[in-house]
Amino acid sequence: MQPRIAFCGRCRGMKVGWNKRYILHRLLCKQWLNDSSRLGSLTFLMLALLLAFPVPSASVFSKDRPDQPVQEPGIQASTSSVGPTVRWMDAFLKEHEVAEANRMRLAEAIVESARKYDVNPRLIASVMIVESRGNPFAISGKDAIGIMQIHLPTWGQTADREGINLLRIEDNIDFGARILKNYIRQFGLWEGVKRYNGFIADNPSSEQSADEYVAKVQQVYEFQSPATSQRAALE
Repeated sequence: MQPRIAFCGRCRGMKVGWNKRYILHRLLCKQWLNDSSRLGSLTFLMLALLLAFPVPSASVFSKDRPDQPVQEPGIQASTSSVGPTVRWMDAFLKEHEVAEANRMRLAEAIVESARKYDVNPRLIASVMIVESRGNPFAISGKDAIGIMQIHLPTWGQTADREGINLLRIEDNIDFGARILKNYIRQFGLWEGVKRYNGFIADNPSSEQSADEYVAKVQQVYEFQSPATSQRAALE
């Protein structure tokens, strides 16, 4: 028996079904976003996303299992086969207490996206550390998910349209780096970082929150140790 299909009268999103359109409707429609149980619904839908995409069988709340790596077929990280920039990035992430389980994979994805979008890899890593400290299943109370905390009401439809799996490490980092690059191109370096955080002009509370966010990113970005100073040319 085929499942019944119905569409929302408010936004024309799918109200019945279990495909990506249905899940995004549950995440993005104002009818759901105004529900007081929004965070619980997000957690439930994240479980549905885990079933819908080929992602690892790790706990959604990865803080409970910080040392379990995210495994995907065909993706392996070998320190003997990576370049010096990736090894430097791995050391940088280690210094900022990113769990070892997926650290080399994170380092490779950050360096690759940095080259693709011409963004300093240290900046991408700094934003990632502040946003999630490398947790691929992070969920915020502001409807943001994944390593780079992609804001679903703003970017969810784009991710769905382009087939971006926000729970996959490489996809999330690549999309986050792309968003960051666009903001930097429009507003400059640190003003662009503020926009990544959701800064709204002429809003005092938003201004204070964005300034605090930039300060955290700058603290990570400007951090130097004997291990990382040898790769200062990346700055």
